[in-house]
Amino acid sequence: MNNKILCVDDEPNVLYGYKRNLRKDFDIYIAEGGEQGLAMIAAEGPFAVVVSDMRMPVMDGIQFLKRVKEIAPESVRVMLTGNSDQQTAMNAVNEGSIFRFLTKPCPPEELAKTLYGGIEQYRLITAEK
Repeated sequence: MNNKILCVDDEPNVLYGYKRNLRKDFDIYIAEGGEQGLAMIAAEGPFAVVVSDMRMPVMDGIQFLKRVKEIAPESVRVMLTGNSDQQTAMNAVNEGSIFRFLTKPCPPEELAKTLYGGIEQYRLITAEK
């Protein structure tokens, strides 16, 4: 069973917080920014779930998740952002085909619940193939 999770954010402290809080239940990988996230997918993929922040330099979360959809279409995509306006949510859903849209700060139990749901969704997607 693939329970590999990739968390992408431009803030190292946020990434290490995810790793610390979720490592008991998930195989957590982290990447600082979209370009590093794409490199991680190429080197360590496939990932069951890819979680991305929205506001990152060079490549924002929507651009990143759109690329993830192209190169790893089976991976379930989640947007986790402090920018919770309606337009951002619509763009994430429409362009990134996300599974869930979460806002920061996100309680660890809510994030874990979303990741379990994402892994189950990944299992369903890959079982069909």
